[in-house]
Amino acid sequence: MWGWVMSVRARLLSTTTLSGVVGAIFLSSLSAHAADLITKAPVGGRVALQPGVDGTNWKFDALGGVMSDRTIYGGRGSFSVPLGGQLGFQLDGAFGNYDSRFFGAGAAHLFWRDPSRGLVGLYGSHTYWDQFGGLNVSQIAGEAEVYMGPFTLRGIAGVEFGDSQTQVTGTVVSVNSVTTFFDTYDVETRFFDKVNLSYYLNDSVQVFAGHRYLGGKHALALGGEVGFSRGGPLMGAAFVEARIGENDFDGIWGGLRAYIGEKDKSLIQRHRQDDPFNWLPETLFSITNSLTKSTTTTIINPPDADGDTDGDGDN
Repeated sequence: MWGWVMSVRARLLSTTTLSGVVGAIFLSSLSAHAADLITKAPVGGRVALQPGVDGTNWKFDALGGVMSDRTIYGGRGSFSVPLGGQLGFQLDGAFGNYDSRFFGAGAAHLFWRDPSRGLVGLYGSHTYWDQFGGLNVSQIAGEAEVYMGPFTLRGIAGVEFGDSQTQVTGTVVSVNSVTTFFDTYDVETRFFDKVNLSYYLNDSVQVFAGHRYLGGKHALALGGEVGFSRGGPLMGAAFVEARIGENDFDGIWGGLRAYIGEKDKSLIQRHRQDDPFNWLPETLFSITNSLTKSTTTTIINPPDADGDTDGDGDN
């Protein structure tokens, strides 16, 4: 099993190749016939597409776990609205406690979607973590989803950027020197991606594997979600996610989620007709992956020629 995981991770490490595959599959899918979500009956010889967002809808969840060996817990939510035709808009938010410090994040999606085939759009996010007086990272990206029967390929890819902060974390004093230890978070401007390939075991059970490149480091992403329908516009769900990556780019978290829409739907329908994926709060990895540690040593009263420290050169 471990050999299989490492093999998958090795293949995912090539970000350029993966992005090319995403684009190729997306373009070919847009020219294919509709998959499992059926469009409305033909009107005037043309197929009438379903709207990009099927009414106003919400989702909320509570989550907890570990990211980069730091405890995290908090809440997350999304609000989606149709803009007419195939256009839709979604706002995401997340807040909570990360390594005993507050974090907050927000994101927006503007997209075109055919619920039988896929989605293309623009994505932007900003994340704040109350560490070293405040650390920030922002992401601007293109977004895409491809629907292929029980499979969904979704992802965002673009540029991330942030700030830099350094703080003294310790000092060691010896007879002739002082050594100072520093932690520096330096969120550089660089490419990033988040990609998931999902498979629906049935209409309300999803598992996925994917790739992350955040803060200059790679990771394998794994996860799943189970929906519990109540026979109305409200659906409950349980989810779990994990990361296996370079250095401390790892973790596992999960929680409970509530979907609130306008109709009774399965999990796969809610994912393809209502709200796009909420990629928060793993943007925190873009900050923690930028951490470097350093030291400086200052010599105090260096010994003179006679081996003492009085500076007179005499024994």
